[in-house]
Amino acid sequence: MMENKLDGSVEGHFEPSYEWQHQEGVDLLLVHLPEFKDKEGLKVQVSNCGVVKISGDGQANQTRLNFLKEIQLRKDHNVDAIKAKFEKGVLKITLPKKSTNESLNEVSNESRFKKFKKVALGVAAIVVVVSAFSGFAYYIYRSTIVKD
Repeated sequence: MMENKLDGSVEGHFEPSYEWQHQEGVDLLLVHLPEFKDKEGLKVQVSNCGVVKISGDGQANQTRLNFLKEIQLRKDHNVDAIKAKFEKGVLKITLPKKSTNESLNEVSNESRFKKFKKVALGVAAIVVVVSAFSGFAYYIYRSTIVKD
């Protein structure tokens, strides 16, 4: 969307195109920014919940350009090792995949949590049964004392 300013300049928000390239051990996210001549004004940020946020603010001729793009990453990407490089109008974001050991560790932690949850529910069920039985036994005991 373009907007004319009083000084004759134009301001525009645009939606950059992008594409994925998948390789062994790494995914590449290529964001096409032909309007940008250098990396000045470009930002790449990764949130804790695995969203890569790409934004840019720059000038081309008499036009001020800006954009914001958010892309959800897969869980198998190592967000601590992401790298970005801008070259010839293309922002190349390298997203390494987690090693199989890291993936196995996550699965192992999930399995541990599921086992813990089963054990905790089992213990809770036993406590409920024992409490109910104790209450019933106490009721029987009290009723026998009152009869005597």
